[in-house]
Amino acid sequence: MIRLTTSTRRPRRRRRGFSLIELLTVMAVIGLLAAIGIPRYRDMKRRAYFANIVSDFNTVRVASYNYFADNSSYPPDGSAGAPPAAMIPYLPRNFTFDNGIYTLDYDVWPSPLNPQQLIVGVTVTSGDQELLNMLARNVQAGGMGLNVGNGYTYIFAGL
Repeated sequence: MIRLTTSTRRPRRRRRGFSLIELLTVMAVIGLLAAIGIPRYRDMKRRAYFANIVSDFNTVRVASYNYFADNSSYPPDGSAGAPPAAMIPYLPRNFTFDNGIYTLDYDVWPSPLNPQQLIVGVTVTSGDQELLNMLARNVQAGGMGLNVGNGYTYIFAGL
């Protein structure tokens, strides 16, 4: 009988790398986590933009009311994406009407029932229709809104 000693035994080959099954399993788990996480990330991002828009609505509303308190009239209409020049002293420093994802537009219209009375509002336009739908469903503080096309108008005075 021949006995093998440690010096005559063949050394075991060390396994290197991963098997195909292990790699496919890891890829499947990563794909599943991404499929769950990406829609939640988009929804969370949309909710953050929604909160920012509501905050911007309130900022413009307060600035407009402060202008009215000082001048007994609302500031004149401005162009989309730019605050009216008369309202700038009443807005916070570096406040912008164009935020990349959405654009604000301060609007003043004569009332169809009484031309002496003005209707004042802020229109937000965005390419994200889900964001506008979220605004239409949830914005109710101190005004009313109209959802038309790729814009949502928040009316806060004159009704």
